[in-house]
Amino acid sequence: MIPDAQSLGRVRFDFSGRVVLVTGVASSTGIGRAILRGFAAAGATLAGTDIDADGLRALEAEFPDGLFARVDSRNASEIHDFVAAVCARFGGVDILVNNAGVAPFAPILDLSEADWDRTFDTNVRGYFLFAQAFGRQRVQRRTGGAIVNVASISVHVSGENKVHYCASKAAVGSLTKGLALEFSRHGIRVNSVEPGTIDTRIVADQPGIQRLVEAARDNPHLPINRLGQGDDLVGATLFLCSDAASYITGSAILVDGGDLAGSLSAAPQGNEI
Repeated sequence: MIPDAQSLGRVRFDFSGRVVLVTGVASSTGIGRAILRGFAAAGATLAGTDIDADGLRALEAEFPDGLFARVDSRNASEIHDFVAAVCARFGGVDILVNNAGVAPFAPILDLSEADWDRTFDTNVRGYFLFAQAFGRQRVQRRTGGAIVNVASISVHVSGENKVHYCASKAAVGSLTKGLALEFSRHGIRVNSVEPGTIDTRIVADQPGIQRLVEAARDNPHLPINRLGQGDDLVGATLFLCSDAASYITGSAILVDGGDLAGSLSAAPQGNEI
């Protein structure tokens, strides 16, 4: 049984009075949308970004009290302006979930420099820029805070047609630890969640990786024998942002159905998204 975001937020956590900013929230099947809904069910005040204007309009209708905007994670000024707007409206941002990412899959011999740069600019530089903007306003207010970076099982393993994606997620793993060290003096905790294969639009939009997805779907060595869903990331993310995790920073929670535990078995490797 897959827990839904509302039940996880409502039953286990209370974020009333806290402002949460989640990036990459527009996709109806995405991790960001699920996490946002989990925080909503837990009483948080919501802010979110994406580059999909249509998806953002749907979110504005669903959460009319939230603040949502089209923000390119590669653009420092857009990020700065949105964080400032959230602070002006709600008084600050207490929690940041870095989730926005791209995965233009291609064999290494065919991979363009543009796709390499776009992957790192979005998946790594974007996380850094949002964390920096978040950290500056928290330090100014001297009130601490929490960041969760959505990384990947690719922090630990790689796979065909996605060397650049896996390298970017490995960088997110290192970024998480570095941010945790520097921000600790300001009371800001930084952790990550590391999903395995999650059934998102990134998967649906990449016909070239359907073989990998089907291998994950039918993998008899996967301890939890099903493809992951966005809602599977909600519990771990809310926990890391909660007071229950007050002594946890610089850490990661694998949310991969046990995939990495069996990575040395006969199962196909590198199926993570």
